[in-house]
Amino acid sequence: MQDPQNNLFTSSFKEKQKNILTYSFWFFLPVVIIFTIVELLVLNMPANYKNNSEYFKKNKNNIELLALGSSQMAGAINPDFIDVPSICLASSSQHHKLDFTILKQLLPETKNLKYVVLELSTSHLELPHNSKGFWKNSVYLKYFNVNAFERKTYFKDKLIFISNPDIYSRKLMDYYLLKKDETTLNLYGFNTDEEHGIFKKYNYNEVAISKLKTQPNQKENPTIFKNNTAFLYTMLDYLKEHNIQPIICSLPLYKTYRANLNPNIVRRRDSIITVIKKNYPEILFIQAENDTQFKVTDFNNVNHLNLSGAEKFSKELNKIIIPLE
Repeated sequence: MQDPQNNLFTSSFKEKQKNILTYSFWFFLPVVIIFTIVELLVLNMPANYKNNSEYFKKNKNNIELLALGSSQMAGAINPDFIDVPSICLASSSQHHKLDFTILKQLLPETKNLKYVVLELSTSHLELPHNSKGFWKNSVYLKYFNVNAFERKTYFKDKLIFISNPDIYSRKLMDYYLLKKDETTLNLYGFNTDEEHGIFKKYNYNEVAISKLKTQPNQKENPTIFKNNTAFLYTMLDYLKEHNIQPIICSLPLYKTYRANLNPNIVRRRDSIITVIKKNYPEILFIQAENDTQFKVTDFNNVNHLNLSGAEKFSKELNKIIIPLE
C-alpha cells in the first residue's frame, strides 16, 4: 500500500517544479523577445557581408578572384574595376588564419577560382592570428556557412548581435536613432558612399594632416613572426597544390604613417618577401606602400584608401590579371 504522506510530498514537489518552470518561462520570455527584435534590427541594417554573401551565392560558380585580408584590403579592392568575376572577403582585423579557413571552406563551391589575393602589410607577420572566439566568426558562419570556431557550432553562434554587443549597439544607435548612416554599398559589398574619413574632414590639407597622431604597430614579436611566417608558407603551398595563382599585396600608406614604421618589423617582413620570390617564383606581387601615384586625396586616413584610391589600386590589380587570362 502506498504511503499517502509520500504521495503528498511527491505531488507537492512536482507542483513546485511546475511553478518554477512557469515563472522562469514568463521571466525569460520578454528577454527572448527583446533579443529577437534587436537581432532582426541588426540583420536589416546595411552591411557589406550581406551584399557580398548574396553576390557569392548567385555567382560562386563563376568567381575567378577571391581577395582576403584586413580592413586595408577591404577598402582597397572594388570588384567594379576588375575584369574577372571577383569577390573581396577582407574585413577589419582579419588575419591569415581566418583567411585560410575561409579559403578552404569556400573553395569547393568556387569551381572556377583562379586567383587569391593575400595581404602582407608591414606588421602583418608580427600580429597574432584571430582567436577561436573572434566575433566575426559568427558573421562568416551565418552568411557563408564557414565555421572558424574550430568546434561544433550551435544556434547562438549565428546570432550577430550577441557576437559583439558593443559594436552593434553603436551601429543600431547610429542607424535607427541618429540617422548617421554613411553606408552605400554596391552589389559586391564595397562602400561607394561619398568620400569620408579624417582626411576628408581636414579637406586633404597636408599641413593639418601632418599634425595628426600617427602610431603604427611598434611592438616587435619574433616568436609570432616565426609562427606566422610558417603559416603563410602553408597557405602558399595549399594554393600551389590547387593550381591557384596567389597575388600578395602590400597596400599604399600615407607618408606620415610610413615615416613612423618600425624599421625592424619592415625589414623582417621584406626578408620574407625576398624568400617567397625565390622559393615561389610563380607568385605575383603588388608592392604599393611607397607608390607615388597615391596622393593625399586617395586616402581616408593614414593607412586606408578612399574611393579614388580603391579605384587606382583595383585597376593595378586588374593590370596583373588581364595578361594571365
